[in-house]
Amino acid sequence: MIALKDYQERVLGSLRDFFRLCSKSGHPGATFQAVLTHNGSPQMPYVPVHAAGLAPGMPYVCLRVPTGGGKTLLACYAAGLAKHELLHAERAVVLWLVPSNTILDQTADALRDPRHPYRRALELSCGAVEVLTIEEALRLSRASVDGQTVVIVATIQSFRVEDTTGRKVYEQNGAFAEHLLNVPADRLADLLPGADGKPKPSLVNVLRLRRPIVIVDEAHNARTDLSFATLGNVMPSCIVEFTATPAREKNPSNVLHHVSAAELKAADMIKLPLRVVARHPSQRDQLLAEAITLRADLERVAAAEAQATGEYLRPVMLLQAERVDACEQLRDRLASEFGVAKEQVKISVGVLDELKNVKDITSPKCPVRFIITVQKLREGWDCPFAYVLCSLKETRSATAIEQIVGRILRLPGAQTKRHPDLNCAYAFSVSDSLPEVLNELREALESNGFTTAEAERIILPMPQGVLPLGVQPKTVTFQPGEIDYPVAQFHAEVMGGKVRIDAEKGEVTIVVPLDKHETDRLTACAKSPAAKAKLEEAVALVHEAEKAFGGSGQTRTPSPYEQRLDFIVPKLCVVENGTLFEFESTFLLEHPWQLSAKDASLSDSYSPLERPAGKAGLVDVSRNGKVETSEIRETRNADFVGALHQHVLQLGGAADWTLEGLVAWLDRHIDHRDIPIGESAEFLRKAVRGLMAKLAISDVGVLALDKFRLRDEIEARIQQHRNNERNGAFQRFLFLSDSMLAVREEHAINFKTMTYEPSWLYQGSFQFKKHYFGPKPGELPDRTRTGEPAEEFTCAQFVDGRPEVKFWVRNLPRKGTSFRLLTSKDWFYPDFVCQLTDGRVLAVAYKGRHLYDAADAEDKRAVGAVWASRSDGRCLFVMPKGEDFGEITKALRLSRASQTSPVAANGPFAPASYPERGSPASSPLM
Repeated sequence: MIALKDYQERVLGSLRDFFRLCSKSGHPGATFQAVLTHNGSPQMPYVPVHAAGLAPGMPYVCLRVPTGGGKTLLACYAAGLAKHELLHAERAVVLWLVPSNTILDQTADALRDPRHPYRRALELSCGAVEVLTIEEALRLSRASVDGQTVVIVATIQSFRVEDTTGRKVYEQNGAFAEHLLNVPADRLADLLPGADGKPKPSLVNVLRLRRPIVIVDEAHNARTDLSFATLGNVMPSCIVEFTATPAREKNPSNVLHHVSAAELKAADMIKLPLRVVARHPSQRDQLLAEAITLRADLERVAAAEAQATGEYLRPVMLLQAERVDACEQLRDRLASEFGVAKEQVKISVGVLDELKNVKDITSPKCPVRFIITVQKLREGWDCPFAYVLCSLKETRSATAIEQIVGRILRLPGAQTKRHPDLNCAYAFSVSDSLPEVLNELREALESNGFTTAEAERIILPMPQGVLPLGVQPKTVTFQPGEIDYPVAQFHAEVMGGKVRIDAEKGEVTIVVPLDKHETDRLTACAKSPAAKAKLEEAVALVHEAEKAFGGSGQTRTPSPYEQRLDFIVPKLCVVENGTLFEFESTFLLEHPWQLSAKDASLSDSYSPLERPAGKAGLVDVSRNGKVETSEIRETRNADFVGALHQHVLQLGGAADWTLEGLVAWLDRHIDHRDIPIGESAEFLRKAVRGLMAKLAISDVGVLALDKFRLRDEIEARIQQHRNNERNGAFQRFLFLSDSMLAVREEHAINFKTMTYEPSWLYQGSFQFKKHYFGPKPGELPDRTRTGEPAEEFTCAQFVDGRPEVKFWVRNLPRKGTSFRLLTSKDWFYPDFVCQLTDGRVLAVAYKGRHLYDAADAEDKRAVGAVWASRSDGRCLFVMPKGEDFGEITKALRLSRASQTSPVAANGPFAPASYPERGSPASSPLM
């Protein structure tokens, strides 16, 4: 089983919230905006699909995941979320659309293989599953769809009538006659009629009846008007797109969640940066030789890695030949001029695809080290061992280069390697223009799902004559006696972190470009001409890389993170038996409380007798156990989601439900890990019996028909009781004198050891000077939707300009690498965390005037004040009210007055007192 990464949990959390809220409100547009707001994402308009068969109220969202982010795995879980949270169904039909027949075969094989992680994820999210291709679905039995979730893998072309398979989808087929028996009267109008005017037994009508969940893989390939009209033919319940490049113009995608390159890198999913070498066409042979040498060097590094970790890795090089008829000649050259064995080289062009015969390219027995192609590699081919791209073509199509670049980005094993050069990808290109090559690669990365800003930071160009191993910051290792380290250390301190010296390891690291005076001072420390030349080469390398990234190449002040300065922030902890534990939610429910003794009455607004009607009036269970519908009519409050729920109820059939059977079902479907089963079961019995008595319902089957809405109501009631208990415990922890809360030097986070993983970066023109990770903070909008300056941005400007602030960080919400405090309901992430010049730490939680007096704001102020008070004055907490930053100024003046104290002299959180810690475990929202 593949364990989900933190960013994947966040993606699925957004989708879960969207489906759950949409199911309750029936308004996907408002729900879409609510999820964006909760995630702190920039607001975007929700655009309903306008196509025949696709109602405006149909939930339609896109999850933007770059190449290497695990879209297929996420799609497996997305199907289950749609089934449970939107449809409220025990089983469903999932229509899984892929861009080509090759991808179809790969996807179907993986989803059917009981040993494959995709199949296991699908079963975990959906329960019993049968996976079919579209051709196999033409023989689909009713027993299959009634007994389990059915996943049909197809291409969008399969549903177009001009396609051979497409015609069969719409044609009359006697095998589907059983599916149309006892169709509810209100659904007849939804089915396509045959020549006799009755519903035609066909696959498309079975799909229309079952309201399939539509998963669209690589959705940018299926975004034409014709494609949307084709999707409308199956009357989907929802559409979830997975793509690296969502549409922005015609039929724009509703991007619910966007995964950034920083998040993929932090999760060890992709190789970054992409290091680039370009050579003039006259140096084509030299470029090829350098690429081959680099691949061999990487294989030696990989062998050392394997000895240390046991992970087998064999770097593969992708060679883009000039034309198809040059591929065999190129293979001969590799053998004759570079000593490459022919069995190590495979060709993948057009009809000649030797990769088809390679069963497992990652096997230690596989000899393949070089793959020659021209336009693109075989669709669906995926090998994390691909590290090096060498393009010998002067003229390249955008499609060809984007396909190949995507092949070298995935990191083997989704696990960072000990040797840093194995965490990067490498591109060699023939061109007389380095900027042209960089533009090609930037466009290719954008086509693989990265933003323009991300693509520019990912690409690391190299100057002529230098191989790209171990650069920026460039570390040079010297033998004993080659460098005068005391003098070098003195100059490094004078240069303010631009250079780092490690005399024990014999290393000199150039962090940012140096000017001529600084270069002369550094090279003067060399004791030999060879050592001086190595230093000059490293300085030149960093200078050129900075220019290629769009910088001036001039010297600059390195960020505090580049200088490896400690940024230590203590956590709020609980002391138990002399041991510190982070103050988190389990402490709020450790005291004994009885759910069974709580009030189990449900809201007066809920009645299982008044189900969402959509187009129908009433659904009930007859005496013989059949689901029946009475008067069918349009209702004034008809809505898409309400009609969808009714369709699910009609197809669900009736079972012989008992009170205990319903209680057991509810118990399984309500998360209550903090409540013993005996307690939860008794509460559920009280809730069910009370509801039946209140509404004079004698047949528990009536409640069973509405069990998903009943589950939501009872779950909400349990959460009310849980919140009350948590709030009481929270108040006791915060305000009782004998509370076990403490802020100690032994338990802290250090941003120096963290990976900064924003979903997007600030793109405004203001240049922040003190942000810890550089001038572009993460997830900080500078403008509101109306074009006014954003209040949070104004607060960040204020903090950045204060002389008492040494540096600060935009604290990212809901990221495991951020500083957090617990409220009675949820984790709370202060907006800004500052290291002050007097050694203290200041946390700033911005709150707009209209939200300042809200209950959650009071909770945040309370826990922030306790965190500060328990730190013996070493931590400060401020929540300014709107743009009144006087509280920040007041706190800073207080800290300035203490600069002569022993705390200020020694620093309250010196590295000697605080061991560097790894990332704190992320926690789901409460």
